[in-house]
Amino acid sequence: MNAPFRVAIVGRPNVGKSTLFNRISGSRKAIVDKVAGSTRDRNVSFVEWGGKRFELVDTGGVLEDVDTPLDEQIGIQVETAIAGADLVCWVVDSQTGLLPEEQFLSKRLRALSERVLLVVSKVDTARHMPEAAEFHRLGFGELYETSGEHGLGVAELMDAIAARVPVEVEEEDINEVRIAITGRPNVGKSSLLNRLAGEDRAVVSALAGTTRDAVDTAIDVDGERFRFVDTAGIRRSGKIPNQADRLGVMVAGRAIQRAQLCLLMLDATVGVTTEDASIGTKIQDAGRGAILVFNKWDVVDNREAEAKELALVAREKMPHLSFAPIIFVSALTGRGMAGLFPRIREVRREQQREISTPDLNNFLQTASTRLPPRARDGKLVKFYYAAQTGVAPPRFVVFSNRSRAELDATYTRYLARRLREAFGFEGTPIRVAIRKRKG
Repeated sequence: MNAPFRVAIVGRPNVGKSTLFNRISGSRKAIVDKVAGSTRDRNVSFVEWGGKRFELVDTGGVLEDVDTPLDEQIGIQVETAIAGADLVCWVVDSQTGLLPEEQFLSKRLRALSERVLLVVSKVDTARHMPEAAEFHRLGFGELYETSGEHGLGVAELMDAIAARVPVEVEEEDINEVRIAITGRPNVGKSSLLNRLAGEDRAVVSALAGTTRDAVDTAIDVDGERFRFVDTAGIRRSGKIPNQADRLGVMVAGRAIQRAQLCLLMLDATVGVTTEDASIGTKIQDAGRGAILVFNKWDVVDNREAEAKELALVAREKMPHLSFAPIIFVSALTGRGMAGLFPRIREVRREQQREISTPDLNNFLQTASTRLPPRARDGKLVKFYYAAQTGVAPPRFVVFSNRSRAELDATYTRYLARRLREAFGFEGTPIRVAIRKRKG
C-alpha cells in the first residue's frame, strides 16, 4: 500500500495551527482554545484538493525552553511529525511578530527548507499585512498570508500544497475496523495506543487529562487493518476544569460515535467507578461493540483472585455492558496484550452475525412458548414472525398484533437475552423492536 503524501503543521504554541488545521480539513477535529498548548498529540486528517489527496498532521507547539517532561514529549512528537513529513507548513503569528522561538525553529528547519512552506497566520485584516512582511527575514522564500479563522488566503496555501503532491493518491478499498480507546483520565489509554503502535504515538504523562485530541493510528495485523482512536479521558460534566477539556470530552464522544468497537479501559488498581459506568452507558447507547480492558495488571498481587473479583464488580456496576468480554493487560510491560487482537476479531464477527429467517422464527416460537408475551390489558398477544434488519449492532424486529408499548416493558429485554443465549453475540449490544401489524 502506497503511503499518503504527508503535510505536517508545526510552530510555537498558540500561533493558530489548530485553527488552520480545522479550516483545511473542513472539520473541528482539532481543539482550538486561547490557552497556549491545547494541542498535545499529533492530530491527523485526510484532505482532498485540486484532484490531489494528502494527509494533514497537526502538532503541539514547539518550545525552545523545555520546562516540564510534558513539554519535552510534545517536542518529540513534533520532531517525529517533521521526520515523517513530505512537506512542512511552518505557522507563525502576524499579530505577535517575529519572536526568538521562530529563530530557534528556523535553525531546525533550515536543512529542510526545500520542503517547508512559511505560513503567516492571523492576517485577519489588511492592517496585519505589513507585520507579515518581517518574516521574510527568516529566508524561507514566499510567504503564505492566511487567516484560519476567516479563511483568507487558505485556498492559495492549499493550491501550493497540492502542487507539491507528485501524483494523485487514490484511496484504496481498505476494510478496516475502527476502534475507540475510551475511559477515565489517566487509566493508560495513551500507553495502550503506544504499545499497539510500537512507537510513542500519543503523549504519555502521569498528569491526568494529557490527551485532549482524538488521535487516529492505523495498524496492520496479519493482513487486517485496525484504526485506533485514543481519546481524551471522559469526565462527568461537573469535573471538567476548562474549555479545552470540555471540548476534549466532546471529541471523545464523537470518537465513540465514529467507531465500530470501543475498548473501555479500567484501572485494575482502582476497580470500577461511577465514571466508568457512565462511559459504558455512552458505548451501549451508541450501539457499539465493547471490550472491558483492565490495565496496570503488572502491579496487581494475587491476580487469579483479583481477576474474579474485578469481573464480578464490573458485572454488578455495569449491567448494561454484561455482554462485553473482559481482559487484563499491562500496557507498560505488554502483559496480556497478545489476547487483545483475537478478542477484537471475535467481537467484530459477532457484531456482523446474521441469523437466517427460519432459525430466527424457530427461536421466536421457542422463546414465546417458554415465556408467553402479555399485554398490559391482559389480552392475547400474537407473534407472527421475526426478521433481522441489520448488523453492528444486530437488529431484529418482531411483528405482532400489539405494539411494543402495549406489551410488558421487559419483554424486549427478555428476547434480547434469549437471542444471546441461542446465537452468541458476545461483545455487542442487541436491538429488538416489536411492531404492530394486522395478521
